[in-house]
Amino acid sequence: MPRWLSVEVTFVTGRYHGQRRGGRENDWPPAPHRLFQALIAAAHLGSRASAWSEAKAEAFRWLECRDAPEIATPPAECTSVLTLSVPNNDMDVVARAWTRRAVPPRRPAELRDMKTLRPIALGGDATVRFLWPISDEEWGASRANAELLCEEARHLHHLGLGIDLVAGRGRFLDEAGKRALPGETWLPDASAKRTRIPMTGSLDELLQRHAAFKQRVSGDVDPPTPPERVRWVGYRRRDEARSRRVFAFLLVREDGARASFDPRKTAYVAAWLRHAARDAAARIQLEPGFVESYVCGHGDAGGGRSRRLSYLPLPSIGHMRIDGRIRRVLLVDPLGQPETRTQTIVRSLQGASLMDETNVWRADLQPVADPKDGEVFRAYLSTAKVWGSVTPVVLPGYDDRDPRKATRLILKSLAQAGYDTPVAEISLEPLPVFPGAERAETYFVPEYMRSSRRTHLVITFAHPVSGPLAIGRGRHVGLGLMAPVT
Repeated sequence: MPRWLSVEVTFVTGRYHGQRRGGRENDWPPAPHRLFQALIAAAHLGSRASAWSEAKAEAFRWLECRDAPEIATPPAECTSVLTLSVPNNDMDVVARAWTRRAVPPRRPAELRDMKTLRPIALGGDATVRFLWPISDEEWGASRANAELLCEEARHLHHLGLGIDLVAGRGRFLDEAGKRALPGETWLPDASAKRTRIPMTGSLDELLQRHAAFKQRVSGDVDPPTPPERVRWVGYRRRDEARSRRVFAFLLVREDGARASFDPRKTAYVAAWLRHAARDAAARIQLEPGFVESYVCGHGDAGGGRSRRLSYLPLPSIGHMRIDGRIRRVLLVDPLGQPETRTQTIVRSLQGASLMDETNVWRADLQPVADPKDGEVFRAYLSTAKVWGSVTPVVLPGYDDRDPRKATRLILKSLAQAGYDTPVAEISLEPLPVFPGAERAETYFVPEYMRSSRRTHLVITFAHPVSGPLAIGRGRHVGLGLMAPVT
C-alpha cells in the first residue's frame, strides 16, 4: 500500500537560483509553497488553462491542507555570487514618449538593473523530492487527489527563477522506497530556520493573483506583492543535532552547601521539582489547563509524544571515583518546541524549596546562569554519537526478554521522544554504564511503570545528537537519562 506521495523535480542544468527575503539568502531547500505555485502555473500554461477543472482545484485544496512535507535533496553547494545586467521593465515609459514623438527620458539601452544571483550547484541526480505521508486510513479518500497531482507534476517546467528549467513527476513510495532515496532529508522543525508552505486559501489567493495579472494592461498597474496565505515552518537536515532549551539549578541546603540524593530516588527528586514548578505556575496565575497538562503532565502516562516539561535530576558523572549522587537538576522544554511561558515559571522558581511527599523540606533551588560552565552540566548537554544510560530506560512495552523486541522498543522510545536521527547500534547492558550508577532493577519507578522492563543500554547514532537526552516511559521524570560515552 503506498504511504508517501513524492513530487519530484529534476533540475535540468544542475543549478538552482531560488532566493528569499528580497534576495538576501538562498531558498534552500526549495520552499513547498514555491512548488505549490509552480504546479498551479504548470496547470494553467497555454492551452492547459482551458482544462482547469473542479477536480484539479479539489486536489490542490487537498494538498494545501496537509502538514509540512519532508524534503529529500541532492548534495548541494553554494557557488560564486553572480551579478547580471537585466532589463528593468521600464520600456512602457519609452514607448509613451515615442507615441508623443518626444524624446524618452532614458534610452532603451540604459534601462538596465544589476541583479545578484547566488546559484546552488546540485550533485547526484539533481532531483528534489517533496514527500507527503498518506496513512492507510485516509488512502481511500485521498487516492484520487494524490494521483491527479502526480499527473500534474509531469507538466512542471520551472522551479525557482525563470532560468531554473526542471522536469517533474509524481509517484508513490512505501517506507522502504523512501528510506532508499539518495541525498539528504529535511524534516519540519519548529526551532529551525523557517520557510513557506501552503495553507488553506493559498490556491484561491494564487488564482486571484493570476486573474489580476491577466488584466494588468486594462487599467492601473499594481506592483505584485508576496503571497499572504502561507504558513511558516522551520526545516532542518535529519543529521543536524537538535538541542532542547534547558534551565539549570543546583540543589543547596540552608547553609549554602550542596544537597545530594541517592540516584535510585531519581523519580522522587523529579516529583519534588514538578511540585515546585506547579506551585510557581499557580503563583503567577497561569491557566489551570496549561498547568495540569504542560507543567504537571497529567493525562500522559509516559507513552507517545507529549508536549510537556521534563524534570531531570542529574546524577554526578565525570570520573571513576564519582559517587553518582544527585546535586543538580534540569527543567527542560520539549524537543524543538520551546514554550515562552517556561521562562516565567523559572523566574518564579528562583530560591524555591523542594518539599517531599510528606511536606518535609529537602533542598532549595539555586539557578545556574550558564549550565555549560559546570563539568557535570556540560557532560549532559554535549553533542556526541555514542550515548549510554545513566539512569535505566523504562521500555514502552513488553519485550519478553527478547533482544530483538527490546531493540524495537528502544527505537520506539526514541521516536516518542522526538529523535529521528538514524541509529547505527544498540547494546543492552546488564550492568551500569557509568561509575556511581546502580543496577537497573534497584531504581524506584512510579506504579504505572512497574510492569515494564528497566535496562541500561548504549546507543550509537549515525550522526551526532545533542543533549539532554532522555528516552523511555520515564523520560519526563529523570529515568532513561543518558550521557555521552567517551
